[in-house]
This record gives sequence, structure tokens and C-alpha cells, in this order.
Amino acid sequence: MSIDALLREYIPHAPNIGLFVVPDIPRAKLSAAVGDYANSVEASQILALYDATRLGSGKDGALFLEDRIVFQNNNLEKPRTVRYDDIVRVDARRQLLGGRKVEIDINQGRATVTESIDFSGRPDAAEYVERFLREAMLTNLTKGESARTNVDRVRSALEQLVREGQLTEDDRSRILAVLPNE
Repeated sequence: MSIDALLREYIPHAPNIGLFVVPDIPRAKLSAAVGDYANSVEASQILALYDATRLGSGKDGALFLEDRIVFQNNNLEKPRTVRYDDIVRVDARRQLLGGRKVEIDINQGRATVTESIDFSGRPDAAEYVERFLREAMLTNLTKGESARTNVDRVRSALEQLVREGQLTEDDRSRILAVLPNE
């Protein structure tokens, strides 16, 4: 399933809770979001927008693209970009004063980091974004790549780790034994 189809299935066009889906994203909100926290994004790439501002300016929130989400909770935080393929956990949580946030665990090589999207001003939108991100995480969205293990890449990476002294030859052999034959 394409990310566009997934977005349309899980994120409604619901301006009353700050959710906008193409082609019905107001130009002013789109321009404000791109200008404020997504300078490297072309407006034509944006499939949906979450406006986190109480007055509807669009300067805080999230932009949903084909391969990633770009978001900023407020002007005191730097904007963040998360590729859907890097998400390993999604969870919506209540905040102390009644708002909500969606926590996203992101695989960054050897580490997993947690980012949060703030839904304090529009808590009803959190459940939709959480469900969409969870489905995006579970769906193989990488265009042109198979969902199967790329055995050659794994072998190459294991050989590199052995050369660097970070993996023993015995451990390398055990890992290779469980890889599928291609």
C-alpha cells in the first residue's frame, strides 16, 4: 500500500482538530509550515498537515510526506525529520495537564532515540496520527526494495565488523547460518 493511500485511510481531513489532507490544505498554512520548520520541503511533496497551533497559523505541527514526517512542536525546539522506515515504536500518551503526545522511537544505527509530537492544543488528532505512524512503521514502504533480507549487504557488513575487530569470526559464522539462502 502506498503512503498516500495509507494517509487517506488513517488521517481524516478534519480542520476542527488541525488535520488537513491534500488537496484541501489551505495555502497559507502550508506556506507557514514550510517557511517556519520545513525549509527543505517542496509544497508539492506534502500529503497531509497537522496544525498544532491554537490560532491556526500552521507554524507548529507536522508535515507528512511520502517517505517521512517533518515536525516542530514549538519555536523553541528545532524541527525534526523522521523517516517512516526508521520508526520502531509508536505510542500515544496522555500528558499531565490533559493534552496528548505521540512518542516515536527511531532506529539510529546502534541507538534508539525517542521523539515526541505534542498534541496539547489538539489532543483529538493524536489518535489518528498514532495509528497512521504505526501502520507506516509496519508497512514496507521502501520503494524498489524487497521486504526480504539483502543477504549480500548483511555478509558485507559482517565482514566489515570482523575486520574492525567488533565481531568474532565464530559469531559471524553463527549469524550467517541463520540467514536465508538466496
